[in-house]
Amino acid sequence: MNTATAVPRWWVPGDWNGFFGLFTNVVLNVIVLTGLCLHVVNLPADIVYGRILPALGIALPLGNLYYAYLAWRLAKNERRGDVTAMPYGPSVPHMFIVVFLIMLPIYLKTHDPVLAWQSGLVWCLVIGAIVLLGAFVGPTVRKYTPRAAMLGTLAGISIAFISMRPAFLGWEDPWLFMLSLTIVLVSWMAGVRLPFGLPGGLAAVILGTVLAWLAKLVHLDELMQPAEVVSALGQFGLRLPYPSTDFARALGRYRTVTGHRRAARHLQFHRGHEQRRERGGSGR
Repeated sequence: MNTATAVPRWWVPGDWNGFFGLFTNVVLNVIVLTGLCLHVVNLPADIVYGRILPALGIALPLGNLYYAYLAWRLAKNERRGDVTAMPYGPSVPHMFIVVFLIMLPIYLKTHDPVLAWQSGLVWCLVIGAIVLLGAFVGPTVRKYTPRAAMLGTLAGISIAFISMRPAFLGWEDPWLFMLSLTIVLVSWMAGVRLPFGLPGGLAAVILGTVLAWLAKLVHLDELMQPAEVVSALGQFGLRLPYPSTDFARALGRYRTVTGHRRAARHLQFHRGHEQRRERGGSGR
């Protein structure tokens, strides 16, 4: 099939399915991220709702728009009509790594959630430097690495961290889970066109939401909690970004804590030495 085109199109009908697929995935990841920050690291709500989520709300559209521009430019340069932009969103494996291997150990040692959050910022700065370096060496690595090896790694991460948890959680309400999953499979996998050309991802979200609320109204299921929904809506607000030096504060606090620990170890060593000298003198 000849896919050459002079001017690539910014939007095609299949992009609706891709949009709502990415939308549901990002929403789920943000919900998980919020729960980890609030209930695992015990971050204050004002940091989660006032700093982390607003920053994510700015990064998501900017990242996706830039990726879309890169895909459009590639399609234009190569005169192709089958180029798709890479989706941009929270990295699920990295999200769990930062929370459980960086932030949580620091919180358990210091009982300071703010320091744990600031340490996570330092780690993100390190990852940013690694990614920047990868932009120069990435093409060489891709050239000498089998494609199956790279895709196999991504597939394993996707199954373990992205798909398995929602799949298990879906069985908490299997009737709702199976109905929504059936729509997605019929639309995306079987290629069946839904009535009125409705995207499969959107149809699954609408049907699942409507049925969940109806089940709540007729007292068949307690999945939806109106009080929690009202509480969540109360967090809406306009929070403008501003420059932050929290990562630098974390580095400074690290130096302070390290200095205190060294001083404590030094003092403990000298006390032990004096005690051994006293015991030795009393023995004589």
